[in-house]
Amino acid sequence: MQGITEVVGPIAVIAVLGWIIKIFVNHRRILKLATMQVDMQTHLIDKFDSADELRAYLESDVGQTVLATTTVEKPSPFGRILGSIQAGVILTFGGLALFLVRSLVPLDTSEHFGLVFLGSLAVAVGLGFLLSAAAAFWLSKSWGLINGESKS
Repeated sequence: MQGITEVVGPIAVIAVLGWIIKIFVNHRRILKLATMQVDMQTHLIDKFDSADELRAYLESDVGQTVLATTTVEKPSPFGRILGSIQAGVILTFGGLALFLVRSLVPLDTSEHFGLVFLGSLAVAVGLGFLLSAAAAFWLSKSWGLINGESKS
């Protein structure tokens, strides 16, 4: 019987590489968006002959619309909290599933150790994500980012 670590190891490596690629692609997208916004703002400023014309344009309805669409996207507290909850639940249940599988594997100490180690690690990281989500929710609520009730 093939050891569980020989099966889970490559899957974990592929998952980590996928996560790194996702972060890289997201970073490139945000960087490209910021560069495009800077270029657009530079061209907009160059089109006006004086500061008074630019100020008048930016105070108009069209100018306000342009300013509103050029802000760099801010992550929603709800999206970040929900992402942490999803990761926490998935990792916690994945770790608990490894504990369950451990009881089904024939008695071999190396396989049991691998399952217990990976299960413990997944449960610990999953619970860490859940605690992080709870802390983020509490802080977001106390800072007024959720429901707009700021406690200054």
